[in-house]
Amino acid sequence: MAEQICWPENETGYIRIKRKEIESYITDDFLKAFQAYKRIKQYGWPQGKGYLAEPKTLFSIVELFDSEKSNYSEWEKEKKNG
Repeated sequence: MAEQICWPENETGYIRIKRKEIESYITDDFLKAFQAYKRIKQYGWPQGKGYLAEPKTLFSIVELFDSEKSNYSEWEKEKKNG
């Protein structure tokens, strides 16, 4: 059975996770999704025919992690530039 996590969103839309609570967010499903993302980024799509030949779930995982990576990069730029 999949674990259910309550996301503590605030008015900014960002989620703040306390360092001591991070372990509860790293589930087996998350780790599998992240490992799949890393493999796709390193080696390409599993079937070798592009994203349209892949299951929608796999494509959604890649979109999610790419989006979060982009958001983090933007946040770091804003933080650096003041």
